[in-house]
Amino acid sequence: MIRRIVLWSVLIALPLLLLGAALGGVLLLRQGGLAPYRTPAAGGAAVTAGDATEGAYLARIGNCLTCHTVRGGIALAGGRPFRTDYGTLYSTNLTPDPKTGLGDWSAEEFRHAMRHGVSRHGVLYPAFPYANFAHLTDSDLDSLFAYLRTLAPVEATPPPNDLEWPARWRGALVGWRMLHYRPVPLPEPADASPDWLRGRYLVDGLGHCTMCHGTRGAQGSLPAEGYLAGGRIPGQGWYAPPLDARQLARYDVDQLAEYLSTGNGEHGAAYGSMAEVVYTSLRHLRPDDARAMATYLKSVPAHGGDEKPDTGRFLYAAAQPTVNPHNGARLYQDHCASCHGDGGEGRDRDYPPLRGAVSVTAPDPVNAVRLVLYGGVPPTTAGNPRPHSMPPFAGRLSNAEIAAIVSHIRRNWGEQDRPVSAADVATYYGIRGD
Repeated sequence: MIRRIVLWSVLIALPLLLLGAALGGVLLLRQGGLAPYRTPAAGGAAVTAGDATEGAYLARIGNCLTCHTVRGGIALAGGRPFRTDYGTLYSTNLTPDPKTGLGDWSAEEFRHAMRHGVSRHGVLYPAFPYANFAHLTDSDLDSLFAYLRTLAPVEATPPPNDLEWPARWRGALVGWRMLHYRPVPLPEPADASPDWLRGRYLVDGLGHCTMCHGTRGAQGSLPAEGYLAGGRIPGQGWYAPPLDARQLARYDVDQLAEYLSTGNGEHGAAYGSMAEVVYTSLRHLRPDDARAMATYLKSVPAHGGDEKPDTGRFLYAAAQPTVNPHNGARLYQDHCASCHGDGGEGRDRDYPPLRGAVSVTAPDPVNAVRLVLYGGVPPTTAGNPRPHSMPPFAGRLSNAEIAAIVSHIRRNWGEQDRPVSAADVATYYGIRGD
């Protein structure tokens, strides 16, 4: 009897095990097979043939400084925190210190880690945009490495990551990759212009724009259907809008190139996370590269849907707001119209228009609420050397008054009928960047 039970158990379990192994093999192949985990031998740093001057430019455009520099710390010495749904990650040291940085790395090791997201330390967390850097050429990767080796070595070890189980176990990242990572080479359409190809290379590769502007899927993944479709930036709270032909229709190519490189333009200014990206990265764009990025972004097909508010995705209060006792139109006239105009038309480039602004038309009201709460300053750039700031209204206006103003603006000039409540504003007080 026992033998029969054992036999039947084996007969039932064996097909399931074989099916599981086959499925695992397929998923492993779809994320690149075993090649990503075959890292080059550690140590024995070789002199790279890259151009360090070009590498310095590429490092700026890739925004390495922002992610790998703790606020107030030494440039590129790592330690900046990144808050995720699973805890906090800290960026690594990119200086050529042999103990804590890249001092004893070879160019081959660097290229492998950038392209595959696997280093001598194991599988890297997808907060590092290796899916984008996989598109970089050998020449650009060697130039980046050559530049990093010119930095002064800094002995600096970031704090240990503070993550929940199983995220703290790097082995779990292999499973994450099997489920979510699909390396896909960039096709080259026969009729694509050099500007378009260069723009896509910068947007999808070095610029890794989808890390902020992509719609996230399960476990923080970036599925293909969410490509540049917009969403809340993890750990920062700002909403990054879609980057496609519909969202950018009001810009022509030159206007968009100007906005990218100066943080200001005919249709508004950069605030929040985008202001930081412009200041630390995009303001260094060569004019032809800025125009190439604009050319490509305006060609991205529009995403479906009407961009209507989704209370499941965004931090609206669970219940519909009660009637607001404050008159949003009157409050707007008292506190906003002198700069932004009676009809939200703005004034020159100093005070951006609200009519059609991303913070007003977006399905997620967080940007509008945060700007009213905390104010904002566009980046100081060569094209915008004396930016005008917006003052904060936190402490001057109540949550209900701020909600009334934002609701008035979004209803009248953004076609967003869902009102913002005082509870929503209170919720946004708790959203922090780093």
